[in-house]
Amino acid sequence: MSESYGALTLEKLNTRIQNLMVKNATRGRLRRINKLMQLRDTLIAKQAAKKGAALAAASIPGVAGGLASSGIRGMDVVEHEFGPQVIRDHNVDGATQGLRQSSVAPPGSGRLVPINFVLAGQTNPVHELFGPAAPPGVGANLALVTQSINWAVLRIVGLTTQTTPALAGCFGVMQDFRIGGSPNLFLVEDWVLMDDYDTDKEQFTGLRAYPILIAPNTALITAAANAPTGHGAGAIAVYAMISVVCEVLRDDAFGPGLPGAYAR
Repeated sequence: MSESYGALTLEKLNTRIQNLMVKNATRGRLRRINKLMQLRDTLIAKQAAKKGAALAAASIPGVAGGLASSGIRGMDVVEHEFGPQVIRDHNVDGATQGLRQSSVAPPGSGRLVPINFVLAGQTNPVHELFGPAAPPGVGANLALVTQSINWAVLRIVGLTTQTTPALAGCFGVMQDFRIGGSPNLFLVEDWVLMDDYDTDKEQFTGLRAYPILIAPNTALITAAANAPTGHGAGAIAVYAMISVVCEVLRDDAFGPGLPGAYAR
């Protein structure tokens, strides 16, 4: 006679197994015990996978339940690649177990191409930002522009910075990031911290939009140094380098760009 176990919980399964084990052993009872233990192992693996995947997702900055985009396969890994016997053999705690899988895929053609901001007509990407002599605050503004890109159609995908404070307590700020005559790509109209867009961050800080950059158009930005105390005239507060990160959509010499790993 068949028996349905579809709605059983882990507690009910353990209770049934214990009740059968205290009775006289028969072939029928042994088969039922074996079936119940298999169901219990599967249920433990599924519950552990769900908890583990949720914990792993919560530990990833910027991921709020997006397991597919984070590379976590959770229950699929535990249930199909590591069965109940493998989990038991490795003494895995079912209450906290979860698996996270990640892989490094090569970028597509032209993916993540940095273009440095420079002073108009110049080529040096490293800028000296001067703090105010007095009082404390933002120093002289420096208008920067990207060199004209006449060989490709690009999409803006991010902005990165690298800064080195020359004077203690100073930090770089920027505002009014535009593509030609577009609106400001920063969400706020005031100054934003360069450190928020630092190239060492694990992922790009978002922008208001990600427009196309086509020659002879250029990207524009305003940079400055914020000093907590006034400094003498000519004092350098921050050395900074700012780059706009683009993806090549079309290249005049090499044709269309190939989609990167993000599109697969």
